Amino acid sequence: MALKKCPRCELNYIQAEESYCNVCRRDIKGEVEAEETVTVCIECGENEPVKGSEYCSACLREVLRQEKLAEASDDEEEATLDIDGVELDDMDIPVSSDDDIPETELEEIENEFGDDMSDDEFDDEDDLLDN
Repeated sequence: MALKKCPRCELNYIQAEESYCNVCRRDIKGEVEAEETVTVCIECGENEPVKGSEYCSACLREVLRQEKLAEASDDEEEATLDIDGVELDDMDIPVSSDDDIPETELEEIENEFGDDMSDDEFDDEDDLLDN
């Protein structure tokens, strides 16, 4: 019993007396192979997904619940952060005085950044910039 390659696909081996391999024979006759694809939920990887979805029913409910929670938190954030039209000049920003900074930290800040200019020099420079 000699084997030869199928003359049509040249992939499968067939018996010498056969004309085509089983795959080519089914293709010629028009028989479609029933694809047995086993699909599972992409989230849990265990259950069969709901028709038209990639998730099983339990995971789909959880995904929808999470989306609903995310939308609710987005709406809440938009409500609290609604500052359109407000410019920085319109905002009152409290400015801390030197009294708020402890003396030891104030000295550290001056040492770190250097206190090259005294307060009088700052006032003079501010006057020059205003003009």
